[in-house]
Amino acid sequence: MTEAARSYHHGSLRQELVREGRALLIEHGPQAVTVRELARRVGVSHGAPLRHFPDRDAVLDAIAADGFDELRDELVAASGPEDFPSRFAAYVRAHVRFAHRNGPLMQLMFATPAGGTRPEREPAAQTSAARFFALGAELLGEKDPDALGPLPYLLAATTEGISALTAAGRIPADRLDEIVDAAVQMLLPLALRQMGDAEPTGERDA
Repeated sequence: MTEAARSYHHGSLRQELVREGRALLIEHGPQAVTVRELARRVGVSHGAPLRHFPDRDAVLDAIAADGFDELRDELVAASGPEDFPSRFAAYVRAHVRFAHRNGPLMQLMFATPAGGTRPEREPAAQTSAARFFALGAELLGEKDPDALGPLPYLLAATTEGISALTAAGRIPADRLDEIVDAAVQMLLPLALRQMGDAEPTGERDA
């Protein structure tokens, strides 16, 4: 009996399928992630994964959800008690570093749901994505998720754009820090102004 099969008998087949699915995604791309192939790799019957995932789209959604949760955890960990400029720079850098390490996963996370075969992701994946997107708004002091200003979208466009280029290998690794630093320098004055930290009130009124 394989280690994966032993894990299944202890009730963790779902986690094992997601783990193997992520490995397949990284190694061979999303087209390689099929329920049949996952069952073979995990060492269970072809029907066993269907108890957890009705189809491959659901598996891909679960992989994406785990990716959003992992990315959010890394962004939270990078945002220590430092001053706002340091937290802001750490957020952008952590986002891009994650993309650099997890290119195929990032492409799946930010693609249309499961390659576009369904109108939207599974509810759990939608929740994970929403929690991740809310983090950027929280960083910028946005209070109402239903009435966001333009800056969270600018931050998302910048980090996701750089990350997409990184994931696709279109940014040379030796230029990544330079580009991230330039993005931070471009956005930070806007972020400081929104946070009310650009300059003391007395100086603005002088």
